[in-house]
Amino acid sequence: MSNAIKIVIIAPMREPPAQINSEQWMIDPNITYLNHGSFGARTVDIYETQLAYKKQFESSPVHFLDRQRHLVHNARKVVAAFVGAEEAGFGFVENATTGVGSVMHSLELSKHDEILTTNHVYNGVRQLIKHHCQQNNLLYREVDIQVPILSSEAILASLDENITSSTKLLVIDHVSSSTSVVFPILEIVKLCRNRGILVLVDGAHAPGMLNLDIDALAPDWYVANLHKWVCAPLGAAFVWAKECHRKSIHPMTISHWHDEGIHAEFDWQGTRDISAWLTSADAVRAGDFYGWSRIREHNHQMVLWMQDQLLDAWGVESLTPLDGSMLGSMATVPLPQGAPSDIETCLAVRDYLYEKHAIEVPVIPFHGRGMVRISCQLYSKPVDITVLISAIKEIKS
Repeated sequence: MSNAIKIVIIAPMREPPAQINSEQWMIDPNITYLNHGSFGARTVDIYETQLAYKKQFESSPVHFLDRQRHLVHNARKVVAAFVGAEEAGFGFVENATTGVGSVMHSLELSKHDEILTTNHVYNGVRQLIKHHCQQNNLLYREVDIQVPILSSEAILASLDENITSSTKLLVIDHVSSSTSVVFPILEIVKLCRNRGILVLVDGAHAPGMLNLDIDALAPDWYVANLHKWVCAPLGAAFVWAKECHRKSIHPMTISHWHDEGIHAEFDWQGTRDISAWLTSADAVRAGDFYGWSRIREHNHQMVLWMQDQLLDAWGVESLTPLDGSMLGSMATVPLPQGAPSDIETCLAVRDYLYEKHAIEVPVIPFHGRGMVRISCQLYSKPVDITVLISAIKEIKS
């Protein structure tokens, strides 16, 4: 992306949606919190629900873990149905990166086979895949998908051009952590299927943000977090495998039920606190109360409105089409010309915004430009973006 300033005229200007709910969230109201995308946030009810499970465990640990296996089974049914995934291929894990690790360790690739991803990949996943390739004499490569992205077709064309005879697996984000881009997963899976390429989708941000139907997308594997946009506790995530991979996939921790099936193996990964998994089903039900389509639409419209404000205030161009067709509940916006662009300075600006202005927002470099990523949830307020614009203006001046 060019570093030159590009003035963007946005018409018509959107109006911000009304808040649905803000009182039940545990986020400190004195913080301008624009970073839901990193670790999510919990309501008081969800926090107390997890505590109740913990108390059940502590009152009778053996009974809770050994004789009440139905608790995990029931939670799995609820979450699998919510994300549109056949339950037979579903296993709980601690986070999406752990899910990626489970898939990596279950792969059967040959020396010099290639694992392909893009430059939008989450850095933790990047490092995991690189390490796996180094340990197994595999090739690692990233497709450079330039921003701004004008359409989903541009992503498909770039991937199609970069698949070679050595490419055996594509690891692709459903929603990019750094750029907030919603990738056209259905079309990407079809492309890879036609080219004989396996697909692992990193859907860390997708549940709760997008209307997810994993069975319809039909990748080989899908991993995702539940602590982000479903607002379950930390430690709630899942991995899903297509039927042909269910006998070969195993959790990172091999324990008693090895080779006894995906449910038996993933339900028992050694002694651990399962309260986050159980509470994830309660978080899904809590969203049902408000209506998940209503929540998604509110967050989507709020982030589009906030993005409009930043584009107008900073005179920069959007990374994705202005109609919002490639965004969910997050948007990444370039900082004004002359703002920090390297990782150290971006982190320093992030910390300054928090310490001086009580603003929590990621400030990240991408393609040689400093950017901010804004996230919107039911607690988000229009004034939040005004506070951020004012603080950045102070830094610039």
